[in-house]
Amino acid sequence: MNSMRAWAGEAFWVGFGLITSVFALLAGTRFLTHLLSTEQYGRLALAVSLSTLAVQVFGEPVGKTAVRFYSQWCEAGKPAGFVQSLAKSLSKAAGCIVLFCAVAWVAGVYNKSVPGGYFIVMTGIFAILLVFNRVGLALEDAARRRRFRGIVQGGFEVMRFGFAVGLILVFVLPDAETVLSGFVLAGVLVVLTHGVFLYVNLARKLPRGHKKTAAVMNMEALRTFQTPLIISNACIWLVMMAERWALQYFGTPEEVGGYAAVYQLAFIPMLFVSNFLILLIEPILYQVIAQEGKTASFDQTRRINNYAVFGILSFSFVLFLVLLFAYPMVGNLLLGAQFRPYSWLFPWLLLAGGCFAATGQLLLKLNLELRTDRLAVLWAGVAVVAVTGYMIGACFWQLKGILTAIVAVNFLLLIFSLVFVRK
Repeated sequence: MNSMRAWAGEAFWVGFGLITSVFALLAGTRFLTHLLSTEQYGRLALAVSLSTLAVQVFGEPVGKTAVRFYSQWCEAGKPAGFVQSLAKSLSKAAGCIVLFCAVAWVAGVYNKSVPGGYFIVMTGIFAILLVFNRVGLALEDAARRRRFRGIVQGGFEVMRFGFAVGLILVFVLPDAETVLSGFVLAGVLVVLTHGVFLYVNLARKLPRGHKKTAAVMNMEALRTFQTPLIISNACIWLVMMAERWALQYFGTPEEVGGYAAVYQLAFIPMLFVSNFLILLIEPILYQVIAQEGKTASFDQTRRINNYAVFGILSFSFVLFLVLLFAYPMVGNLLLGAQFRPYSWLFPWLLLAGGCFAATGQLLLKLNLELRTDRLAVLWAGVAVVAVTGYMIGACFWQLKGILTAIVAVNFLLLIFSLVFVRK
């Protein structure tokens, strides 16, 4: 009974964070598509895609490592070496992002097609803040501090859109740079909040210089788990974001902006559904593994994960059928006037997002079994297929070609994942 009550409480706060994020995303997109032109929204989408690349390459591997090994860290006596390893990874990530921004700035001096310095700086700062935020959320998930985590996640989404819209209205500058400045302000506040909370609740309690417990934690296991995740998450970014760069090259900035707005409203919410289930189930699975005599609980939790995959696919298919007929009404409700001609993308992007979300749920098994090397192989193969499909589709059919490639790639991804997981 106590276990069920604990699950319900955690589910509420995880759901609170994600539902708040979804509503903030819907409202924020509605305001921004009203205030920005399709061209400026396209520039913003490209900047956000680069920040997302930083999160995938740097934030996700470190975050997943924190969640995967947190329980072992506790069993080993909370060695400070574990936290120090995460801190070193974050420092390297920030250094790499600064280096890439410096290269982009120099390139802009010689190539006028590269965005200006302020745009590059804001994109780089936002990327660093997103990486720190991702790892902070991961540590709070691992520690099962769900209430604080849910409030911070939802608060960040509300603040970043609120600050962006506020800056546009105050300075009357409806451009991508202004929106990025609002995103950065929200990111700074959230990262400071993470820092204070984690220091008070975790870092201050760590033993210093405890050699025996520090030796228990195998740092080589951390690196072995984390390194393939860097490869697989870079490939995930290619699968999720490379299509807008292909469309930018073969299409127009307006098409990128219209596509990105609908993508954010149709594809991303399906990821929130999957993330809710993963965030709820993953830390519990790892804690069960770290304890003895919990085979029944482990099997029950894994069955729940299988039901989640089926539920995501069923929910996606039903919504797809509804949106085939209702997309004009949805577009009028959620998009600004300039973006409504792209409403026909809604059902297809939602279906693709459902396949992607179900895949993430399936592949949780490989993280559980420490087989991240297989994840890297899977995502590398899918990334090659995806980029090839995006380039061919955009080259010959522009937006319609991109959409066809996205749906096909995500369906194939689901099939490949089923094969990999069952091996």
